[in-house]
Amino acid sequence: MIKITLGGPQATVELKARRALDGSLLIMDHRKIDIAVIPNELKVVTYPKSSEREDVYYYQDRLLELLANRGIIGRESIQGGNIFRSLEATLYESENPNSLQAAVYVIAEFIKHESEMEQVADQYERDLESFYTQPDDRNSTELGEVPQQAEKGGMRPGYYYYPLRYRY
Repeated sequence: MIKITLGGPQATVELKARRALDGSLLIMDHRKIDIAVIPNELKVVTYPKSSEREDVYYYQDRLLELLANRGIIGRESIQGGNIFRSLEATLYESENPNSLQAAVYVIAEFIKHESEMEQVADQYERDLESFYTQPDDRNSTELGEVPQQAEKGGMRPGYYYYPLRYRY
């Protein structure tokens, strides 16, 4: 864990991150993307997790838009990176407040908000699956409750529906 303090006791964040040999900070708390803050080049780069198969552009775009809305990066600097499916942006230079610390703080806020949204989505998915696999008495029937008939529905077996055949 890396703890970063902004301007003294103003704010402290805890992130699952590590420092690379080149001095960049690799933040890996997000479920879908990894985030690198590169102090030498004043850049933020987002990469999809190596195990992620779905499209992660939506998550990357939301992070970079949040950074742009907070005035930490310039919208004009957002571009595709030199690694497949990566996005990068350039941080504004600032001494007070430190642009790198401000970027890490906003990234921590983003990750916290995203994790809450992911928990809500996961709970909805579990509830929906439970709704279909374990319905309550009002939404289910016991086996044999519906009487059997030779013909059911609007389409009789053995009858050819020619108008439906030529609808393409």
